[in-house]
Amino acid sequence: MRAVVLGASGVIGRQLVDILAERGVDVVGAHRATGVDAYAGTGLADAFAGADVVVDCTNVTTTSARKAIDFFDTVAANVGAAATQSGVRRVVCLSIINAARPEVNAKFGYYQGKAAQEKRYRDGLDSVTLTVVRSAQWYELAVQMMASLKLGPVAAAPHMRCQPLSAHDAAAALADAVTSSTDGVVEVAGPAVVDLADIAKAIARRTGSPRWVVGVKFGGAAIRDGGLVPDSPTVTASTTVDEWLEKEYSA
Repeated sequence: MRAVVLGASGVIGRQLVDILAERGVDVVGAHRATGVDAYAGTGLADAFAGADVVVDCTNVTTTSARKAIDFFDTVAANVGAAATQSGVRRVVCLSIINAARPEVNAKFGYYQGKAAQEKRYRDGLDSVTLTVVRSAQWYELAVQMMASLKLGPVAAAPHMRCQPLSAHDAAAALADAVTSSTDGVVEVAGPAVVDLADIAKAIARRTGSPRWVVGVKFGGAAIRDGGLVPDSPTVTASTTVDEWLEKEYSA
């Protein structure tokens, strides 16, 4: 199998490339530094030549619905067209559990972008099999949120009731989908339902920084009240928050 991973410099993309290589897959990590820009559409044809499967792990950092929709829709259109022209048999798209639900994404532009991405792939891939791997939030999201919402010794973290997992577990489940013949939708979540703000506070207690973490309302009531929790995930990862903390922040 030859797999091309788009967004291979990102949190999941890097780990996915390593996991696939360990499993004996001929894997190519593609991103701007390697001459592949999925948004601009450049370098895709060359990268996809001879590929059996393309994995879309691309990402954009924004809360703007306009920017998120433009990015994810454009990337999906470019990838779909290039995959079809190159004879790629399958596209695997990394998405987010329940992000396409209107009650969840109504006040969160990034999730509207992910919904547009899924729709573009569903509508635009006639001769290419599509697998959508929807992940729950990653524990690492709490770290990212605190870093972006920090002022001195105080950081904010959003109240997001979800069923999170480690990024490594998400990458492993994504690798399973890549190497199997699974099509349709795969949902992967963690072992327990928690509030992302509580994970942030646990990180702060463990590391001693920031000194205070404040939970804040974010993205609408559905995100706070369980709209992100899957009904019945296909895969339930085993790494708990405490186990992840021990691994990431052990002395």
